[in-house]
Amino acid sequence: MNRLDSRSTPSALSLSLFFLLASTAAAQDSASARIATATTTDSALSRAETLLATARDGKLTDSAAEEAAGLLADDDPFVAGIAEWAIATKVNNENDGQVERWPGNDPPAWFVRWSGLDGDFWLAADYVRQATVWGIHRDANGLLASAGLIVRRASGSLADAELRGLPAEAVASLRTQLDRLQALRDQLAARIAQAPNDLPSHRRIWLAARHTARTIVLANPAVDFGQVAFVKCHPGSFPNITGSQYPWGHKPGGDIGVQAGLHPGDPVRDVLDGRLGPGHVHGIDLGWDADRVVFGYARQPHWPPPWDTLSGDYVFLLRGDQPATQIFEVRLDGSGLRQVTNHPYWSDFEPTYLPDGGIAFASDRSGRSSECGKFSADHTVINLYAVDAEGGRLRRLNDNKDIDRYPHTLDNGLIGYTRWEYQERHFLEVHSIWAMRPDGTQADAVYKQHLSFPYGLRDTRSIPGTTRLVSIATGHHTLAYGPVVVIDPARGINDPSGLRIVTPGVVPQEGKMAGEPVAEGGVRDRGGVYQTPWALSDKCFLVAYSYSNSTRANGFALYLIDVFGNKELIRRERIYSCSFPMPVRARPRPPIIAPILAPVADRSQAEATCYVADANQGLTGMPHGSIKYLRISQRVGWPLDEQFGAMRYIPGNAWEPQFGYWEWAPVRVLGIVPVEADGSAHFTVPADTSVYFQALDENLMEIRRMRSHVTLHAGEVRGCIGCHESSSQTPRAEGRLAVRARAVAGPPGPSAQPTALTRPADAPSPPPWGAERLLGYEHLIQPLLDQHCTRCHGAEQPDGGLDFSATRAADGFLQSFRTMFGLSPADAIHVKPAATARMLVSVSNRFSNAAVTRPLEFGSHKSPLVRVLLDDELHRREVQLSPDQWLTLVTWVDANAPYHDTFFNRRPTDGGPAARNVVWTGP
Repeated sequence: MNRLDSRSTPSALSLSLFFLLASTAAAQDSASARIATATTTDSALSRAETLLATARDGKLTDSAAEEAAGLLADDDPFVAGIAEWAIATKVNNENDGQVERWPGNDPPAWFVRWSGLDGDFWLAADYVRQATVWGIHRDANGLLASAGLIVRRASGSLADAELRGLPAEAVASLRTQLDRLQALRDQLAARIAQAPNDLPSHRRIWLAARHTARTIVLANPAVDFGQVAFVKCHPGSFPNITGSQYPWGHKPGGDIGVQAGLHPGDPVRDVLDGRLGPGHVHGIDLGWDADRVVFGYARQPHWPPPWDTLSGDYVFLLRGDQPATQIFEVRLDGSGLRQVTNHPYWSDFEPTYLPDGGIAFASDRSGRSSECGKFSADHTVINLYAVDAEGGRLRRLNDNKDIDRYPHTLDNGLIGYTRWEYQERHFLEVHSIWAMRPDGTQADAVYKQHLSFPYGLRDTRSIPGTTRLVSIATGHHTLAYGPVVVIDPARGINDPSGLRIVTPGVVPQEGKMAGEPVAEGGVRDRGGVYQTPWALSDKCFLVAYSYSNSTRANGFALYLIDVFGNKELIRRERIYSCSFPMPVRARPRPPIIAPILAPVADRSQAEATCYVADANQGLTGMPHGSIKYLRISQRVGWPLDEQFGAMRYIPGNAWEPQFGYWEWAPVRVLGIVPVEADGSAHFTVPADTSVYFQALDENLMEIRRMRSHVTLHAGEVRGCIGCHESSSQTPRAEGRLAVRARAVAGPPGPSAQPTALTRPADAPSPPPWGAERLLGYEHLIQPLLDQHCTRCHGAEQPDGGLDFSATRAADGFLQSFRTMFGLSPADAIHVKPAATARMLVSVSNRFSNAAVTRPLEFGSHKSPLVRVLLDDELHRREVQLSPDQWLTLVTWVDANAPYHDTFFNRRPTDGGPAARNVVWTGP
């Protein structure tokens, strides 16, 4: 069925709709006439079901597939549809390795027959699938109940269409169709009463109802386009956010398709048509005028590679063998193909158009290793970058030590994206929605910054005409597959009520689900997964869906779904999965709120400015005025380069608890800035550097820590309201421009503004060991213990059983460090800190949840090692630390007690074993 384009007038729309309804009604009259005469045997249905079960077990032989092909012509559409599903399952599963088995050079007869089925068959077969997953195809009452739901869902769609201004004559025609739909439901009820065991005729009436409802659903004014652009490719092979970005993540094959119409049998035109050679599309976006697309493309001229691409064990070797993914642009008519990026080693992918014509994209150009995975892993960190419309000026937009991916320009002009971070928090839980301006400034959390479930939200886009977002709820060890959800950030960044589920029958492939179904009920599924949603309105969405629950789900097809529960097939490919459905219609260009910034020539000299209105605000239970200083620090990402691959920080498998590794990454302290009596602060931070803050008291001891991080750009001015995390409030200040002007012009006259804003910004005061050196136990803490502690707590006669000596234990740690965490020299190493009563230092577990840190929850105030120096008279008299030594001690404790300040080189030039000898040398 062909839809009108967006330029159709109301009169043209209603006239075309009239002829469409008339032709559909005639076809349905013919189908109804066949109901009375068509018969089938239960044995054929049973055999088709057996073939499907065999295919799902991966055991459908070619001879059994030939039998299934014979059932494709059965008079019962359910026999034919289930037999088709069996063949499709066999083809999809057998194509799931590194090599494409089907269609092959000389496909057998069953394959030829199956691949030649027409669009009408595919549509009916999909209705069969939807009924079969619920088992209603063998349950007359189930079919009747479903028919009632079909009427209700179509009624909801028609009501929505009327609210959206569908012309009166079109509404009248659709009401006739709705009456017909109700009549089919009543006909089914009568037939069941007359012949309760005649399931074949019951199923045919049910199918007629589905076809009738489709006409109503597709008439919604939100579906005002005649073409759909999409991506067809083999499904992803590495279900993990740390490895799904690679050029070898999909087998070569597929294209960008443009389908002329919304019927599964409508023709599809290939846009690239082989001009880039073997490879696959990795991310795509439609231009504002719907005349072009920008996309990532991984060229794969020699496939398969000599190493396994599925396990993730050969990333270092594969990266040197497979070409990097690059960004391209092309018009939908196939003209104007051009390459936008061209890095020889790092990959660029998942592009999105910016309002000014520039392009933002994800890339692993940061040269960092993921802080997760096996010790042998070489997975890369992904951050966001942008180029101008000509592709000549490239700028890094953020500095996340973990991963930022799936950028999409939102209707408000911001870039929405998924941010995966785990700074002293579990790597599973914090895959949240963030947004930034197109120049990378003002990056901040939008939703789920401190909610544990669902683990992740990916491929987030705007819902037209609203401030809400559509997204996919996912896990961590998954691809971007899961249920379709609607996010309302206005309810609160961390409010579970801000998440509503459009497809409540689908759950994330890892972790629990949160939120409630949409008020209208949503789509009834029984498993499967969705990906790449595109909102047509707040009620209708284009999506890709697979009936598989596997983390390597295949056979994705395109659907139109709505909140009322309607689900209509748009496109199914025989070999490839379909994804990224996009209506080929112009859409409003978002406001241009910031152009792409020029690259910073000297990062070491670039600064941003921060201000805090009242650092005491948000500190529940703490007296106002408790905060006297702010400490500014950076968790340093793990390096990765072309010569040595990933230089790991944590030995062994990073996901396993290990003694001495309470944090994911080492830390450096940039410095401390003062807080005024009214709680205000005004200071600078290095630009393009991921920083986090700690609120300190008069003794420079932590009151509260930030277990997240943020990047600021050169010249950027940011402010916050107080010592909180993810607040929806704004600072009590005149605005960023006023702050910048005041810093230049000097203090104004009397005003109600925070005190710190009446003077120029403070530069952080670096620690005694320097802002460029990472915190390490052996070079910072052991010398203090040797000078002040070991005379009483040495190896020979340790007072109280506390041995603070520099004796190196068999596990490689100094005994003093082991003592801090409850281990005597005779104790075997524990992977977790010992009982609290024996611990001298309070640390945050890197596997803790996503919750906001409470005041005094960790750090020096909670550590007996520090408290005894403050509270015990003997230690106050005997241990006289200098100011620098005191600062060193409490800073180390508040940094979560790191031990190592170096990384592993796992590929020494002499060929020896991995050695921890890589020294961080700066950004």
